[in-house]
Order: sequence, then structure tokens, then C-alpha cells
Amino acid sequence: MAAAVAGALLLAACSSGEADEGSVAAADVVHVHGLGVSQEGVYVATHHGLYEVVGDSVRAASDAGHDLMGFTVAGPGDLLASGHPDLSVEELQVEDKPPLLGLVHSTDGHTWESLSLLGEADFHSLEAAHGRVYGFDGTTGRFMVSDDRRTWVTRAEQLSIVDFAVSPVDADLVVATVEGGIGRSRDGGRSWEQASSEQLVFVDWGSRGVYGITADGQLTVSEDDGNTWDALGTVSGQPEALLAADDAIYAAVAGKGIVRSTDGGQTFEMVVDTGA
Repeated sequence: MAAAVAGALLLAACSSGEADEGSVAAADVVHVHGLGVSQEGVYVATHHGLYEVVGDSVRAASDAGHDLMGFTVAGPGDLLASGHPDLSVEELQVEDKPPLLGLVHSTDGHTWESLSLLGEADFHSLEAAHGRVYGFDGTTGRFMVSDDRRTWVTRAEQLSIVDFAVSPVDADLVVATVEGGIGRSRDGGRSWEQASSEQLVFVDWGSRGVYGITADGQLTVSEDDGNTWDALGTVSGQPEALLAADDAIYAAVAGKGIVRSTDGGQTFEMVVDTGA
């Protein structure tokens, strides 16, 4: 792995744990693994559970401290996640199997139910698109796809992916951050090619194309499916997650908080300041 990708892997190497009880403050929103659009604002999936940012306030969106390694919003009231369970929640653990959530579902983020692969998979990156769920299992290096959220097809094995994004118009086009740069699949993850040597850690598809961000916070965008990349603005610090929403681009920055751009990624403002 290049140094940029290795840094992201260090951030992703987490173990399960329980969230501390107490009032929710911006300082609680740390060690972010994923971002997603909520009906009122933005979901923030962290090592200690799910939070929701609405305006300038932060509230807990989870009753337990699940370590949500992978997270995606399939639609209103349709949240999907993976990672490691809060060890106090017995129904999300399997005896004699490691504490892996597989694929879990929630309507509001407060409670989660197992859909598949409980104790068997830890999706470090998840995408819901085209009526499917795409996932990269960090424990085995498998790229997997499910049409019904219950059964999965392994489309490739022994991959080293930090993050990936699925084209909103082509169910078979996937762009990922991999060893050596940007990987691309044109057959839904079955085979992969190197699209470019751009060193990015996180990617997400937006209205202009696929956005990516480097380990030192440089935002870029590709309008040709990952072949070439144009520099945009920068965030100050090391990114932990990236979200290209319809009306804004969000990034979680380690030790600082959540930033947002409303001008296509040229400039960013602080939305949640963790005070770290």
C-alpha cells in the first residue's frame, strides 16, 4: 500500500467497544467511519455508534455503541451498516464466532437487526445502489454483492480496498481506492483494472462525477470514471470519510470535526467542531 492508503487503513483498524453514557456533544463525534444523508441532516457513523447532525446540533441516533465500520443510507428509514457489535447486545453476536455485524439494518439508527453474515463478515465499505448492496469485507478481502440483503455473491477475492463508489447510472461501474492508485471495475466488481495512479483514500460519486480525497485533505474530482482527476479545495487535516450529497460535499477530519462545502468543493466550512 502507498503511504496515503496505509494511513487510512490505520484509521480503519478498530475493535469493538461500548459507547460512554452521557450527554451528546460535538466532542463525542470522533473516529468517524462513514457519512450519510439523513432526512434532517447528516448521519455520522463512528467507532462508538451512530450520530446525526441537524443544523448546528448533534444527537445520538443509536442506543448502543456499535463500531460501524461500513455505513450507507439506502433511502429514508433504510440504514445499512457493518462492523463490530456493542458487546452488551447479545442478539448481534453468534456464539463461537468473532464479533462481526455482517449486514445489519435500522429504520432510525436506534436499534439494529441482523440481515445476513452475522459473525462472518466485516464490511469496511458499503454502498446501496441500483436495488443492490455492494460490500468490501475487510476480514477476507472479498468484494461481494447482494440483490436481497440475505444472500451474497462473491465477485472478487484477495482485494485490498480502502473505499469504493458505485456509479449512480451504471450498476456495473465501480471505482475504488486500491494499492497503487485507483482501481476500476466495469463488470460489477468481478474484474479490476488500474484506472490511474492518483493516491486517494476515500471516494464518493456526486453530480459532477466521482469525488476523491487524499490523505492530506486535497479534494479532487474525476469526470471520466477515474482516469483523470482535477484538484478542487482542501480540508485542513487527515480525512476519515467523504460524502458527496446532492447539495453539498462533506468530509470528516480526524481530530477536528465535520466540514462542508456548498460551492462544489472549492471551499469548506466547519459544521461540527469536535474541539480536539
